[in-house]
Amino acid sequence: MRALILTAIVVFACLSVPGCTGLDEELICEDSVSLTQYEVYECEFSGGIAFSELSIELTSTGDSPVDIFTFGENQYNSWAMCEDFDANDSFSEELSTGASMEGEISYGHFYVVFDHPNSCDEEDSSTPNAEISFKVVTR
Repeated sequence: MRALILTAIVVFACLSVPGCTGLDEELICEDSVSLTQYEVYECEFSGGIAFSELSIELTSTGDSPVDIFTFGENQYNSWAMCEDFDANDSFSEELSTGASMEGEISYGHFYVVFDHPNSCDEEDSSTPNAEISFKVVTR
């Protein structure tokens, strides 16, 4: 009976420790920032050999929502120049005030960006800052 209880404790402890089951987590970025109208926070990473698990958590505490976009490196210049670009719909959300996204992402080089929703508009001093906390993890 003791062996059974000890085994259950070890299994539970292993499941609560990242990497114990062979799924190593890599913290891509984690921060709390204030984005003015023309500021953005970029997280850059490469997906695994075939597929990787991606997790994005966002909390907004300011007066402005934030756009979350995930896209491949071939879309970076289009996004940066405020042109049309292709974002991964499973890991993107416009005007977000809080998000939790998780799932598989294919092999490749990617960006997750937290962008002020008015960043491509003309400057407006009355535009509120976006106050956000976020965490991006792959496994």
